[in-house]
Amino acid sequence: MRIEDKDEKGEGYLVIESKEDLEEFRKMLIEAYYELNPDHKRPCETQSPK
Repeated sequence: MRIEDKDEKGEGYLVIESKEDLEEFRKMLIEAYYELNPDHKRPCETQSPK
């Protein structure tokens, strides 16, 4: 996974080069979502113990 500059504004774009990169990015998105939305519980936190 790398960031590549694409335009004159200097804005970077993420380049996902492998399935491992995609999985890492997915985990980062999920983690960021729960950090930004603390009132939403993760699925593992809402399940009752068996």
